Amino acid sequence: MRIRWNASDPAPELIGHFDEFAIFLEGRRLFSRRTQALVWANIKRFADVIGPGHDAVNKAGWHYTPTAPFCFTASSHGQLVAAAWATHIRAESGKHGCNLAYALLSDVEGRGLAKLLAALAFHALFNEIPKIGFVNIQSQASNERSTILARSFGMQLVPEEGFDAVQPGSDAVTSYCTYRIGAQAFASTVKLVLAQRLRSHGNDHGVKESARNQAEPT
Repeated sequence: MRIRWNASDPAPELIGHFDEFAIFLEGRRLFSRRTQALVWANIKRFADVIGPGHDAVNKAGWHYTPTAPFCFTASSHGQLVAAAWATHIRAESGKHGCNLAYALLSDVEGRGLAKLLAALAFHALFNEIPKIGFVNIQSQASNERSTILARSFGMQLVPEEGFDAVQPGSDAVTSYCTYRIGAQAFASTVKLVLAQRLRSHGNDHGVKESARNQAEPT
């Protein structure tokens, strides 16, 4: 079953450019119409984004908070080619964190889009919730793209946070891994990424204000 769209789906807001890509604040939701179309066009490639099933979620070591995620996207010649989400989570210890996820078409791999969009999403969430203490990228262990992205941010593999889970609708077992870094260290890297890659249309306050205006009730 596909995730239903929200009744109100605000238009994405252009915030800047990176090379030939237009960068948008998509809104405060997991799937807008545009991002759902991107992800569901290739469910095998974006299995981690669509959802790993209840067994994996229950073993993840953290829970979602009611706060809607920040989503940023990139388009080229009017086509959506990438998206990233930053979601406020809470570990079983009670510590606040951020879980990052992304979706990227194969023909724009290696361009730095996933890193830029993930940086933007975290930056927006961290400005809103500064008590965040850690940042996760958690995915199937076989997802080399996520491993490369995590390491590019300086994240370290946390072996004790890895787990195996049964995939929905089958007896197949999939291994998951967790990469993690402290939020302050991550924020320092994010500032460099944004300074180097984003040609902005407005100031930081404008991005935060736009996100606040698009926020969903929780």
